[in-house]
Amino acid sequence: MDNAVYEWDAAAKAYSASEETSRYSLFCREFVAGHFACINNKNVLDAGCGNGAYTHILTKNGGIVTGCDISSGMLSIAKEKFPAYSFDKADLTGELPYENNSFDIVFCHLVLMDIDPIDNALSEFYRVIRNSGIFFFSICHPAFYRAEWETADNNRIISKKVREYITPVRERQNFWGMTTHYHRPLSYYFNKTSKAGFILDEMYEPAVYEETKIPEIPLYLFAEFHKG
Repeated sequence: MDNAVYEWDAAAKAYSASEETSRYSLFCREFVAGHFACINNKNVLDAGCGNGAYTHILTKNGGIVTGCDISSGMLSIAKEKFPAYSFDKADLTGELPYENNSFDIVFCHLVLMDIDPIDNALSEFYRVIRNSGIFFFSICHPAFYRAEWETADNNRIISKKVREYITPVRERQNFWGMTTHYHRPLSYYFNKTSKAGFILDEMYEPAVYEETKIPEIPLYLFAEFHKG
C-alpha cells in the first residue's frame, strides 16, 4: 500500500484539477447527489474520500459525513477546500479508527479498484455499519475499462475490443501521474462483498459515454448493499 500512497500524494493536484472539468466526473457527482438525495441526519463514512468532493455532496444532502483517506496529498486538498468538514487519515487495508456500528452509510467511490487486498476494507466496513445500514461502492466497469476502442475506416468508433477479463491484473496507469490499478472481474467484487456479510440491493450500469463513442457501453458500475 505504501507505493500507492506516494503515487496518490503525487497525483493529488492533477487528479483534482481533472475531476473539476471531466464530464464523466460530473456525471458521477450528479448520480451520487440524486441517489443520496434524502439522507438527513444519517451518519456517513466517505471511505477513500480523496479531495473531499463527495464528502461535500453528501453533507449538502443532509448527511453527517466523515471523510477518510490514506493520502496526505488528497487530504490536504480536502481540508483546504472544505475546512468545516471532518477528515481523518486512515488506511482502508488496516483497522479503521471508528467504533462498531458507527455509520448508517459507508460510501466508497472509485476506490476498491485501486487497493489490494480489499478483504480487510470490506470487513471493516461491515464492522462500522449499523444493522441494516447501507454500503455503496463504485468502480470503473471491469468488463470494458481495459478494452480498446475500435474504429471503422472513417475513424468512427464502432465497438470496444475486450481481450482480457477473467484474470486479475495489477497495472500502472498514467492519467494524473503514475498510479496503480487492479483489474478484477465483477464476480471478484460481488463474491467478496457477499462473503463479508452484505446483501445486494441493486446495481447500476449507467450510460455515460457521448454519442461519438458508444453510450451502450458502461464506463462505471455502482452497487448498493445492506448489512445482513
